[in-house]
Amino acid sequence: MTARLAKGAARQKIVVDATAAAIAELGLANVRVADIAERAGMTAGHVTYYFPSKTDLLMLAIRRSEESLVEKVDAELRIIDQPWARLERLLELSASDGRGDPGWILWFQVWSDAATDDAVAAVHGELDGRWRSILREILAYGRERGAFTFDDLDDATDVISAAVDGLSVQLTVGAPGFDRERMLRLSLQVCSAFLGMRADVR
Repeated sequence: MTARLAKGAARQKIVVDATAAAIAELGLANVRVADIAERAGMTAGHVTYYFPSKTDLLMLAIRRSEESLVEKVDAELRIIDQPWARLERLLELSASDGRGDPGWILWFQVWSDAATDDAVAAVHGELDGRWRSILREILAYGRERGAFTFDDLDDATDVISAAVDGLSVQLTVGAPGFDRERMLRLSLQVCSAFLGMRADVR
């Protein structure tokens, strides 16, 4: 029974990974079960056995993507003592990698569906809240250490989060004049301005 469960979990992971790849390439609205099955090396029947709806697949794909990234973030940030360096590393890990970033394309679909689907909105709130919590802890840590100066922790968290999201969107869609270096530089400038310090302070 244990071996069967392990095999089932492995197949689910294959389907989720294939779903993320298909959504990133085609967009959720254009993805067919056959597209996912082809990437997973399975039949369409196998895919629908594990996940009856594309929404279920999207939610698990974004959860899997975010959980993997959060684990990496936690492991890296805990060994960085300097507040600004810790914040800078968080931005590097969480911001878009460039045009067509698969993780960010998943987020595009979640944002779109969350506007009309309560279940998706709940997942969005959970995952987005997790990232804001990480950012909030870094900002609070920096203020306690005297590295950051700002009035309201929630305001600082919301402004910086919105700036990184907005700039990452521009990068992911391939907006003219945007590359990862410029996007990170602008994100850090927003942080330094709002947190009362210069971007070149280490």
